[in-house]
Amino acid sequence: MTTSNDIANQAIQLIGDNQPAVTGFAPSFDSSAAGQALQKLYAPCVATVMRQFGYDRARAQIALALTGNAAPYPVAFEYAYPAGCVQIWQLMPPSIPDINNPLPQNWSVGNNIVAGVQQPVIWANLASAMAWFNNNPAESNWDPLMREAIVRLLASELSLALEGKPDLSQSFLEQGGAFQGLSETRDS
Repeated sequence: MTTSNDIANQAIQLIGDNQPAVTGFAPSFDSSAAGQALQKLYAPCVATVMRQFGYDRARAQIALALTGNAAPYPVAFEYAYPAGCVQIWQLMPPSIPDINNPLPQNWSVGNNIVAGVQQPVIWANLASAMAWFNNNPAESNWDPLMREAIVRLLASELSLALEGKPDLSQSFLEQGGAFQGLSETRDS
């Protein structure tokens, strides 16, 4: 069974330079230089590849929950963004009259205050909406191409963070932390 530790150590091997393997699992890798870098870079790299390529193996379906807020005009419904969602791909009604000719649904992603906290939301004119979305599956569910893309991006980011100039390395690590939040909430 593949784990985040396996992915991290494969990326470290690609860097070379006799980097020692890390212990622990995302997001709590060990306290080595590579472990600290992985704590900041692992999740953003995974989310970036998941969003960029939209792998079918990452596809999940969920019934959306209303936020309780009034939706902005001219939209009728505001739904909470699913937990663990990397990107919403499509909304659909709970039943489709003609499965050979489903009607596309219009929707958009925004943000609103839900229970006193600013959160991503989905606005649509579709009652009881279902969402197809990228749910960021566990490493053991990745196909070989998905795994290779993530390992290579992670190795690229790690090489700059570990082997680059110290000020450049610190800059990339700080950007990685900021990028993680953006990659989890922004939808196309």
